[in-house]
Amino acid sequence: MSDNIATITPADEAEIKLVIRRYSEHLDGRQFAKLADAYTETGSLVNSFEEYIPGGEAFTGTLASGADAVATAVGNLMGPLDATQHLLGAIIIDATEEGARTQTQVLAQHHRAGGFYDVGGTYIDSFVRTDKGWRIEVRELHTLWQKGEASVVSGD
Repeated sequence: MSDNIATITPADEAEIKLVIRRYSEHLDGRQFAKLADAYTETGSLVNSFEEYIPGGEAFTGTLASGADAVATAVGNLMGPLDATQHLLGAIIIDATEEGARTQTQVLAQHHRAGGFYDVGGTYIDSFVRTDKGWRIEVRELHTLWQKGEASVVSGD
């Protein structure tokens, strides 16, 4: 292991996992402003969809940069929905030179006006240690599959 790789202690691992779980709690609890707490001030949220997913290109790219901008953008996207549920699976944490990289399985269910849109994928997060604790510098939601009506989320 390189001398430049950060050390992730059990306490670090617990804190990182809590940030990931709280994000979903705030998202599904419709407490969108609290999503900013998970990010660094310059943090960003990036979406990517597998090429075979119809309409995925409409959601692919940087959604927002800056903690408050991410919270606002997610709130604007998810706020019109009646409900969401983000179920998290395995969380893998690896130390990096900058801090930590995580991969978290996610099943995201979206509901609006009788319509449903479900996606399965992976959150790939770059975490850094800040004076407020571990925070996400970059979150990429890599969507592997989808089922239902994308218009539930897009509003089309």
